[in-house]
Parts: sequence; structure tokens; C-alpha cells
Amino acid sequence: MDLLYSTSVNGEGEDKLSWGQPKSKPFTVKQYYRFLSSHAFRSFPWKSVWKSKVPPRVAFFSWTATLGKILTIDNLRKRGLILVEWCCLCKESGESPDHLLLHCRIARELWDLVLGMFGVHWVMPRAVFDLFSSWQGSFGTRQNSLVWRAVPHCVIWCLWRERNARLFEDSELSIPDLKIQLFHLLYEWTKGLSGLSINSHAELLELCIL
Repeated sequence: MDLLYSTSVNGEGEDKLSWGQPKSKPFTVKQYYRFLSSHAFRSFPWKSVWKSKVPPRVAFFSWTATLGKILTIDNLRKRGLILVEWCCLCKESGESPDHLLLHCRIARELWDLVLGMFGVHWVMPRAVFDLFSSWQGSFGTRQNSLVWRAVPHCVIWCLWRERNARLFEDSELSIPDLKIQLFHLLYEWTKGLSGLSINSHAELLELCIL
């Protein structure tokens, strides 16, 4: 859709098939196949998105966020809506999926909390896609890994809920309250998982510390 919106039609001449690679030749399936074969495409981090033990609607949201398609202000503006480019969390920058969920000042507070729980020093990637690509694999014991894989889903879900509460309900949590909400949500998601025996928030915290 972005490509369609960015294309202008002059209304002159005869319609014909054309493409950008190579410009001097007409479009053919053979040329297009060669073009695709010559480029390395990143594989979608489907295991991090769909295999984590989180509620299905949260996994769906994470999938949409990884594709950069959640309805943040920048994406709504691409659809023709006239909106102010403004992040309602930090009130310091425009709102895009990557800013809202990774680089916003409020987002960094939550990421610092959960990474600190695991004792991890992390350089935040550029995009949500890169985040889930980097989050694949195991982490410590099987129990540690079950909680670890749920973390990115939990953080971005909390941020999205808080963003919507501020926009549509005129309700705002403080940073300490948002951190408490995040930790409680992570506990609720993981306490009933098979292979985990977590009966309190304290036990969850102990499990995170390697």
C-alpha cells in the first residue's frame, strides 16, 4: 500500500508492464527470478514470535509489530489521516513502531528493568524485527528460557496498552506503576506453564537471576 500511495499517475500514454530492475528491459519472470536470487532476504523470526508461551492475541500483536504494521501515528498518516506526529509516551519524538516499542524513553525504562532482572547487558537493536531475530535460542535452563522468550512480548504489549490508555481513556500510569504492571503480567503469563513451578512474584524474580 505504501508503494501505491507514493506513486503518481500522469494519465498519458499507453499502459504497459514495467519494473525497476533492470530499467532498460521489459519485465519477465526470468529476470525477476534472477533479481530475487541475487539478494539475501532476512528470514522472519517466526520462532520468537509464534513459539513463545504467550496469549495468542499477544503473539498476533508481536507479529504485526515485527512487520511494522501496528497502527502507530506514522502508519496512520501513510493511510491519509491528518494527525500530529507525536509519541504520547515520551512526548519527545514522532511515533513509529520502532520508536514506541524500543527507543522511547518510557520503553527504555521497561527494557532496562527486565534486562536487569536477567543480568543482561544489551544494545537495543534498530527495529522490532531485529529484536525478535536476536531473541531466538535458549537462555540458561529450560525454565529460564520459558520466561526469557516471553519477555519481549510482555514489554511491547505493556507499552501498547499504556499507549492506548493514554490516547483513548485519558489514563496514565507512572513509570514505577508501569514497571509493576509489567512484572505482574509476566508472572501471570508464566506461572501456569508446564515445566514451571512459580507460586509468587519472588519465585519469578529468583528464576530470572542466573
